[in-house]
Amino acid sequence: MVLAPGYASTATRTRRRQAAALERVGGVDGNVSNLAVVSFPATGDPGDGPVRSARIILTGQEQRTWAAARKKARGRQRALDRSRRATNPQQYRPSRRQQTRGERRRAAGLPAKAMTVPAGPRHTAATGKPQQAYRRDTLSTGYRNLRARHSAAAASAAAASHHRARKIAAALVAAHGPNLTIEDCDIRTWFRLWGRACSATTPGRLISALAAECTATGGRLLRASTFTTALSQHCLCGRRLPKSLRQRTHHCDPAEGGCGLKGDRDLVSAALAAFTTLTAPDVPTTARLDHTRARTAQILFTQGLQEALTESTAPKSAPSGRTRAAAEPPGTTLPRQRTASARRNAGPRTVATPDETRPAPQRPKAHAGTTRPHTGRSRTHIRDKS
Repeated sequence: MVLAPGYASTATRTRRRQAAALERVGGVDGNVSNLAVVSFPATGDPGDGPVRSARIILTGQEQRTWAAARKKARGRQRALDRSRRATNPQQYRPSRRQQTRGERRRAAGLPAKAMTVPAGPRHTAATGKPQQAYRRDTLSTGYRNLRARHSAAAASAAAASHHRARKIAAALVAAHGPNLTIEDCDIRTWFRLWGRACSATTPGRLISALAAECTATGGRLLRASTFTTALSQHCLCGRRLPKSLRQRTHHCDPAEGGCGLKGDRDLVSAALAAFTTLTAPDVPTTARLDHTRARTAQILFTQGLQEALTESTAPKSAPSGRTRAAAEPPGTTLPRQRTASARRNAGPRTVATPDETRPAPQRPKAHAGTTRPHTGRSRTHIRDKS
């Protein structure tokens, strides 16, 4: 059996042919908050094209949309927890506040107040494990329906994020070419330190989509080790400038023997990545920074380099139509950052969630996505015996 490439539309094939014809080399700097790309003509001649730069960030509209979705998801999770506690009160202890209130009422001679939802920790054995496994809990119909909606919303958000990453990767490769270099970073460390910000910007998904687009266009996204290059700690002139993570501006001070270059730290690192060479393309530790080529480019592209390292110079399309983005002032990122839209491929759940193994006719009502409701006697609670 011969595996052929997947289907690509005519517009996609045309865009990739045009991107493959671009004789440019570029560098990418990915971090928690943005993705920076800078590219130069492969010949190093300013006559063959200018310096191009782009910064991908979350717009205000995207930040508000993500915050609203996260708030809704948190609300669903809290509702699921309350429902589980209400249907299994014998498995939970009262909270400290509930205990204090009960003691106060007893001291005052008042009858004990009914506690329908214990807010304390779950009853555990001496080993710290729950006395009853979660899969043995009694789950209400509302709990199951809400859990299905929560799972569908998460799948829809993941599909939208994937669509946005592919759209951004296609625009970047079309503008900067398929031959790019990026620092080899461990995204897992970023999530341990800045998990919430990474969940919003999805740097790993953006980098993976960019690598896939480079490969599909005929190029490659090379990875360079941070230990052998230290791109953020150097200038294009070859001078080493130690900077902390808090310092986001690069300035090679002439008073200290520098070249005077000043620009965004991420864009400068991306520009240096374009001049990184690898002895073995599959081994990031063989990467070395070619200071001679970087300094030569700095001299030849003096006119446009300062502008490119200060802000994005990539072309931007103006919003059109009756959309919220058309009413807002034009942004400074590529591509135009609107709320990512994707084909709805995460509709009502047609399969059971992990701890819901019984078929739909054996439940009090049909699960979301089923067309045959249960005709038997309705019950409020079901005991999950899986």
